[in-house]
Amino acid sequence: MSSWYLGLSTSGHDPALALVDAAGRVVFAEATERFLQDKRAWGVVPDHVPHLASALAAVGARPGDRIVPATSWASVKADLGLKVHDALLPATDTLWMQGLQARMQHSAGAALLRLGYARESPEPMRFDHHLCHAVAACHFTPLEEAACLVIDGEGDVGAVSHFRLAGRRLARGWRSWGPGSLGTFYGWLTGLCGFDWREGEEWKVMGLAACGRADPALVETLTGLLAVDHGRLRFADEAAIAAIRAAVAPLARTPGAPVTDAADLAAAGQAAYAFWADQVLAAIAEDGPALILSGGCALNSSYNGTIAGRTGFESVFVPPCPADDGNAIGAALLAWMTDTGATRIPFGGGSAFLGSAPRAKTLETARHTAAAGHAVTDLAGRSAEAAAGLLARGRILGVMRGRAEFGPRALGNRSILADPRPGDMKDAINARVKGREPYRPFAPVLAEADLAEWFERPQPSPYMSMTLPWRHGVRDRVPAVVHDDGTGRVQTVGPDSAPWMADLVAAFGHKTGVPVVLNTSFNIMGKPILHSVEDALGMLATTGLDAVLIEDILIEKPVPS
Repeated sequence: MSSWYLGLSTSGHDPALALVDAAGRVVFAEATERFLQDKRAWGVVPDHVPHLASALAAVGARPGDRIVPATSWASVKADLGLKVHDALLPATDTLWMQGLQARMQHSAGAALLRLGYARESPEPMRFDHHLCHAVAACHFTPLEEAACLVIDGEGDVGAVSHFRLAGRRLARGWRSWGPGSLGTFYGWLTGLCGFDWREGEEWKVMGLAACGRADPALVETLTGLLAVDHGRLRFADEAAIAAIRAAVAPLARTPGAPVTDAADLAAAGQAAYAFWADQVLAAIAEDGPALILSGGCALNSSYNGTIAGRTGFESVFVPPCPADDGNAIGAALLAWMTDTGATRIPFGGGSAFLGSAPRAKTLETARHTAAAGHAVTDLAGRSAEAAAGLLARGRILGVMRGRAEFGPRALGNRSILADPRPGDMKDAINARVKGREPYRPFAPVLAEADLAEWFERPQPSPYMSMTLPWRHGVRDRVPAVVHDDGTGRVQTVGPDSAPWMADLVAAFGHKTGVPVVLNTSFNIMGKPILHSVEDALGMLATTGLDAVLIEDILIEKPVPS
């Protein structure tokens, strides 16, 4: 009989599951939205039966094995009796989310009964939400000593938690209490800009901010919404918030108005976010020089790229999954540590490739039944070189290789890749493949060793967590991955961290003289990153993709004459 520790992200949104084996190794982690192809999977249990069955099969678990479930919250928020703060987001939204969270907390682990892994309803271990964020983040870093900061919408009691990592043991420093949240502010800002935070469209605000100008007077107005006291956040009183809302309301984007109408507002909101986040970091600066940053706000790559060297921290580490899906890993590891008495957080090697692999049987079927006119080529042993050649010829390539990334970023295993040199490549992908707003940027991938030649403030970014300024002399060489403000959300690769992508980038550099590749997630707007071979072939058939590479099998459309 083997033991497995099943971590469940039970927020009610962004459900996910993770499995840790008896040795404390994270052997599987995947967001429910990928399996179901349902963006954010609101209200779906993280131990959704078919998904859990698939995950258990992937790691080799068998009925009779011991499965220890754990949740990513210590509390049921709705049972705490706290006053719902409704000055920015409607109270109905908060109550709705609390209801979903309560359902997830109550039902967690019940699927083990359905699958025959339990004879009675198991009682999961339950862990503090921010502690789960912190443990999951520390799992991905090799650091022994660092400050660890969690900033999100809200945890069990507040929206900021400070920890210290020493000898890979984590101790809480302090936490904020009561209302006051950068995540809530950004959700409100997302609505003002005409987007939907429930769909996770904060990304669109961050990208749009680079297209606008932050008016100093507006920034000063917005910063009145929150105060920071020794790192703790606190909303202003209701009267002050009402006055600020009234002042900002005329700037909100109206339905149907061009997206760019909200660019200046987005820029001002991003500047206000940075103003507050700087103060939170200043409160823990004495813990430097290394910072581990997690929680949903750690997805703000524009801000992340400004931290090192400016705030007292010399280096910043953001895990590949800082948002609530990542807490499945934190809960699973905490269950393993509690069960075994381990006190050190195990280092997992840093790989984000913890999800499902393409089904070999489905791929083999697809290989023999490719649509008429499609060329099918086995590229075993030479797929990186061949893919680089396709990109150099201007082809847009979908890639589905190995295990899927855990977290929101496509890092090369579930990616769309292209040549960043043509000035119209961004528009071509947005229009022909992704179907998304034309202003939104794509990410550059390059070797970590080359980073300083192309970017200012160079720092490793293996999970696409940092937005950095391009050096002035290189921007016109890769216009498709240069954002309006001269930045790029960079992914760095190396032979140890991402060998196939490192080989592809090197091969593309040899062919073109530009060792930079355009990378974006393998999906269309509004859908999660794809999950199955069928999904990949469906995108080839229904979008402007030129080819897909699944494992080492290349399926190409005919080249237009």
